[in-house]
Amino acid sequence: MKILLIGATGQVGYALTHALVQAGHDTTVLVRSAGRLAFPAGVQVVTEANFTQEGFERLLPQVDCAVYGIGLPEQFTFDAGIFEQVNLNLLKTFLAAMEKSSLRRLVYVSTYEVFAAQGGMIRESHPLASLAGLTPYFTAMTQAYTEATTFAARTGTALTTIHPAAVYGGLNTSEGFTNVIENLLNWRLWKLPVVLPGQFPLVHAQSLAAAIVSAIKLGQAGPFIVSDGMCSLKSLAQALRTLTHSYVPPQVPAGLAYASTAPLEALGRAVHFRPMLCKVQLDFITAGNEPLATRAAQKLDWKPLPLVDGLQRYLADRAQLLAAKSA
Repeated sequence: MKILLIGATGQVGYALTHALVQAGHDTTVLVRSAGRLAFPAGVQVVTEANFTQEGFERLLPQVDCAVYGIGLPEQFTFDAGIFEQVNLNLLKTFLAAMEKSSLRRLVYVSTYEVFAAQGGMIRESHPLASLAGLTPYFTAMTQAYTEATTFAARTGTALTTIHPAAVYGGLNTSEGFTNVIENLLNWRLWKLPVVLPGQFPLVHAQSLAAAIVSAIKLGQAGPFIVSDGMCSLKSLAQALRTLTHSYVPPQVPAGLAYASTAPLEALGRAVHFRPMLCKVQLDFITAGNEPLATRAAQKLDWKPLPLVDGLQRYLADRAQLLAAKSA
């Protein structure tokens, strides 16, 4: 198929570009700037400094399927309005362009947390999370998911929505769990002196890309949660320690960490420097809700990647990934 991928320079998009090419798709990526980032041979790279409706309209008639993967992975910023701008309003611009085209096949990458947790579990069949009390990040993502599904119903678009767990592996593009791994590998005790209790879901970038490619191949529409399984910061550090010379920080009570977030965030805002610890991070780590990837496993011919296998992949690819990020 002829695929247009929007968001190819991010952690998910870069892994997905390679997976699409490996699967034999004629792949075009639309990026603001590729820099010196090396895309696979044969990928058509279209660069536009600003993504506009007109720019989308020029490319959409040339493809069989569009994959929309734009979204800020970071959940803490000093300007909370950027979440609405990037995660919601830009999607609206893209959908307006798509409505004017004849293309009616779309894959949209969202997050599993747009669905409400019930009994500590999250499924695609659950209602959407209530907007009351959500952070600006999750408010924008939930509204964006609603925009995509409403658009698909109105226009007859075959829509696949992908709802990943926290992504690790691949390019390290944010203050996420790949950065946690790098801190452990480089013994950055000043950045990660302790870890907290709590279970959270992870998915390797390549595992996620494999699920998306399979959904495209099989023509599967609808929502798909993609998660490799639950983890903790302690078990992540311990698994990494079995593979390489990294460190395992001591664990402290969550209450102690929560008590430090308010002064750290206040200090960060005062000096305009991202705090080492944020409340949104703690909320994610300690929530304990498990997104179930049963539907993806059943319908996408996809299997979760065990954590140790994912870490081995990251370590094997690390030199190339670090070179790609620093280029």
